[in-house]
Amino acid sequence: MRNSEEAQFCNEAFYQAFLSRNINAMNQVWAKNTALLCIHPGGQALTGRHDVITSWQNILAHKTCPRIIHKVDQVVLYEHMVLVTCYEWDERQPDNLLLATNGFTKEEGQYRMVFHQAGPTPIGPLERDHQTEQARH
Repeated sequence: MRNSEEAQFCNEAFYQAFLSRNINAMNQVWAKNTALLCIHPGGQALTGRHDVITSWQNILAHKTCPRIIHKVDQVVLYEHMVLVTCYEWDERQPDNLLLATNGFTKEEGQYRMVFHQAGPTPIGPLERDHQTEQARH
Protein backbone atom coordinates (compact mmCIF):
# COMPACT_ATOMS: atom_id res chain seq x y z
CA MET A 1 0.00 0.00 0.00
CA ARG A 2 1.23 3.52 -0.77
CA ASN A 3 1.63 6.13 1.98
CA SER A 4 -1.47 8.08 0.96
CA GLU A 5 -3.57 4.90 0.94
CA GLU A 6 -2.25 3.81 4.34
CA ALA A 7 -2.99 7.22 5.84
CA GLN A 8 -6.46 7.26 4.30
CA PHE A 9 -7.09 3.83 5.81
CA CYS A 10 -6.24 5.30 9.23
CA ASN A 11 -8.45 8.31 8.45
CA GLU A 12 -11.37 5.97 7.68
CA ALA A 13 -10.72 4.10 10.95
CA PHE A 14 -10.91 7.43 12.81
CA TYR A 15 -14.31 8.28 11.33
CA GLN A 16 -15.60 4.74 11.86
CA ALA A 17 -14.58 4.93 15.53
CA PHE A 18 -16.34 8.30 15.78
CA LEU A 19 -19.51 7.08 14.07
CA SER A 20 -19.68 3.88 16.14
CA ARG A 21 -18.74 5.75 19.36
CA ASN A 22 -16.03 3.16 19.96
CA ILE A 23 -13.43 4.60 22.35
CA ASN A 24 -11.21 1.52 22.06
CA ALA A 25 -11.01 1.93 18.29
CA MET A 26 -10.45 5.69 18.69
CA ASN A 27 -7.65 4.97 21.15
CA GLN A 28 -5.98 2.69 18.57
CA VAL A 29 -6.13 5.34 15.82
CA TRP A 30 -4.11 7.92 17.78
CA ALA A 31 -0.32 7.67 18.09
CA LYS A 32 1.02 6.48 21.40
CA ASN A 33 4.61 7.79 21.35
CA THR A 34 4.40 10.88 19.14
CA ALA A 35 3.35 14.40 20.11
CA LEU A 36 -0.39 14.99 19.54
CA LEU A 37 -2.50 18.06 18.86
CA CYS A 38 -6.31 18.10 18.72
CA ILE A 39 -8.58 21.13 18.37
CA HIS A 40 -12.30 20.41 18.52
CA PRO A 41 -14.69 23.00 17.02
CA GLY A 42 -14.80 25.99 19.35
CA GLY A 43 -12.35 24.34 21.72
CA GLN A 44 -8.83 24.96 22.88
CA ALA A 45 -5.74 23.18 21.65
CA LEU A 46 -5.24 19.86 23.42
CA THR A 47 -1.78 18.34 23.57
CA GLY A 48 -0.60 15.13 25.10
CA ARG A 49 -2.17 11.75 24.68
CA HIS A 50 -4.07 11.80 27.99
CA ASP A 51 -5.88 15.07 27.22
CA VAL A 52 -6.65 14.12 23.62
CA ILE A 53 -8.03 10.66 24.45
CA THR A 54 -9.96 12.00 27.46
CA SER A 55 -11.62 14.56 25.18
CA TRP A 56 -12.70 11.77 22.82
CA GLN A 57 -13.98 9.68 25.73
CA ASN A 58 -16.14 12.62 26.80
CA ILE A 59 -17.43 13.27 23.27
CA LEU A 60 -18.19 9.63 22.46
CA ALA A 61 -19.87 8.98 25.83
CA HIS A 62 -22.16 12.01 25.61
CA LYS A 63 -25.77 11.23 24.75
CA THR A 64 -25.76 13.91 22.04
CA CYS A 65 -22.56 12.70 20.40
CA PRO A 66 -22.73 13.77 16.76
CA ARG A 67 -23.07 11.10 14.08
CA ILE A 68 -20.31 12.41 11.85
CA ILE A 69 -20.34 11.68 8.14
CA HIS A 70 -17.31 12.77 6.11
CA LYS A 71 -16.08 13.29 2.59
CA VAL A 72 -12.34 13.35 1.88
CA ASP A 73 -11.34 16.54 0.10
CA GLN A 74 -7.56 16.45 -0.34
CA VAL A 75 -4.58 14.32 0.64
CA VAL A 76 -1.21 16.06 0.96
CA LEU A 77 1.97 14.01 1.34
CA TYR A 78 5.03 15.28 3.17
CA GLU A 79 8.24 13.42 3.91
CA HIS A 80 7.13 12.23 7.36
CA MET A 81 3.47 13.21 7.49
CA VAL A 82 0.24 12.94 5.54
CA LEU A 83 -2.52 15.53 5.89
CA VAL A 84 -6.08 14.69 4.93
CA THR A 85 -8.73 17.39 4.66
CA CYS A 86 -12.34 16.31 4.99
CA TYR A 87 -15.75 17.86 5.05
CA GLU A 88 -17.69 16.69 8.11
CA TRP A 89 -21.34 16.97 9.07
CA ASP A 90 -23.67 15.44 11.61
CA GLU A 91 -26.15 13.26 9.77
CA ARG A 92 -28.87 14.82 11.98
CA GLN A 93 -27.77 18.39 11.04
CA PRO A 94 -26.33 18.20 7.51
CA ASP A 95 -26.31 21.99 7.07
CA ASN A 96 -23.76 22.46 9.88
CA LEU A 97 -20.68 21.80 7.78
CA LEU A 98 -17.16 21.54 9.16
CA LEU A 99 -13.82 21.38 7.42
CA ALA A 100 -11.32 19.15 9.20
CA THR A 101 -7.62 18.53 8.80
CA ASN A 102 -6.31 15.20 10.05
CA GLY A 103 -2.59 14.53 10.30
CA PHE A 104 -0.90 11.13 10.26
CA THR A 105 2.64 9.91 10.73
CA LYS A 106 4.15 6.47 10.94
CA GLU A 107 4.68 4.96 14.35
CA GLU A 108 6.11 1.45 14.57
CA GLY A 109 5.52 0.98 10.84
CA GLN A 110 1.83 2.00 10.80
CA TYR A 111 0.16 5.35 10.23
CA ARG A 112 -1.36 6.84 13.37
CA MET A 113 -3.23 10.08 13.87
CA VAL A 114 -1.23 12.92 15.44
CA PHE A 115 -3.39 15.92 14.53
CA HIS A 116 -7.08 16.78 14.21
CA GLN A 117 -8.67 20.18 13.84
CA ALA A 118 -12.21 20.90 12.72
CA GLY A 119 -14.14 24.13 12.37
CA PRO A 120 -17.10 25.62 10.53
CA THR A 121 -16.83 26.30 6.82
CA PRO A 122 -19.19 28.41 4.72
CA ILE A 123 -18.72 26.35 1.56
CA GLY A 124 -19.27 22.65 1.08
CA PRO A 125 -17.60 20.16 -1.24
CA LEU A 126 -20.23 20.45 -3.98
CA GLU A 127 -20.10 24.25 -4.02
CA ARG A 128 -16.31 24.19 -3.97
CA ASP A 129 -16.18 21.70 -6.86
CA HIS A 130 -18.64 23.85 -8.83
CA GLN A 131 -16.63 27.05 -8.23
CA THR A 132 -13.40 25.30 -9.27
CA GLU A 133 -15.02 24.03 -12.46
CA GLN A 134 -16.33 27.52 -13.31
CA ALA A 135 -12.88 29.03 -12.76
CA ARG A 136 -11.42 26.64 -15.35
CA HIS A 137 -13.78 27.86 -18.08
